[in-house]
Amino acid sequence: MLLAETVLVDIDQHRSHWVEYKMSRRAFLLRAGATGLVSVLPLRSLFANSASPFTLSAKPARLDILNGEGPKTDVWAYGASIPGPEIRIPQGDVLRIRFENELPQGSTVHWHGIRLPNAMDGVPNLTQKPVRTGGSFDYEFRPPDAGTYWYHPHVKSSEQVGRGLYGPLIVEEPDPPRVDREVTWVLDDWRLSEQGAIEDSFSNMHDMSHAGRLGNVATLNGKNSEKFMVRAGERIRLRMINVANARGFALSFADHAPLVIALDGHPVEPYAPPKGRV
Repeated sequence: MLLAETVLVDIDQHRSHWVEYKMSRRAFLLRAGATGLVSVLPLRSLFANSASPFTLSAKPARLDILNGEGPKTDVWAYGASIPGPEIRIPQGDVLRIRFENELPQGSTVHWHGIRLPNAMDGVPNLTQKPVRTGGSFDYEFRPPDAGTYWYHPHVKSSEQVGRGLYGPLIVEEPDPPRVDREVTWVLDDWRLSEQGAIEDSFSNMHDMSHAGRLGNVATLNGKNSEKFMVRAGERIRLRMINVANARGFALSFADHAPLVIALDGHPVEPYAPPKGRV
């Protein structure tokens, strides 16, 4: 429920395929016999420009994606949360992250959209060896560009991202737009069974031949939320990141005035999207 007069939108969109998709899971929940509205929770943020590295652990977890309206789901998560913690760093400062792998398979961390040294890019068997189960790797680089980015694995990306391994990376510009507050939305969809379990068919030929798989449950910041409360007249900077395996999202801001100010980590001349649809 958006009540703002102006929304400034930063978009990180890693898919070129766009479809209209409502943030609703009623088809799924009617089978499960559940209804209701919930609120979007703010992300947990950390500032990663200290002298010692921040530890980012990837491990199995059991989380309530359906907000009590269905069974909990076994996922893989950074820091036991989906999305993983929002990493924030001022433009030009040094980011230091120690990645610890507690997954049942090797993994890496790729910093999506960031210009950085090749050795820090997290591409397995090309820029680094996969971090084995129980192992760790220290990432250290200086992001040169401000913007909205995200991090995720590049080992079996379809599966590992599809199980919940992703989080926002915000590089703050020295002179940001004047707003009342910032909000980050991470959009995803999941293919869940009626028991709330992730369908394991990540490598089936149909999905691989159709550029990825579409889910049956959409989430915003790791929850199938439908309500977002704001104050009338406030000016919000809304950072939006699409991490879905194959789905594009088209969001309508009816009766409001969104201005797109950045796309894929790069500022653009602010413009009003046609019919308020981003």
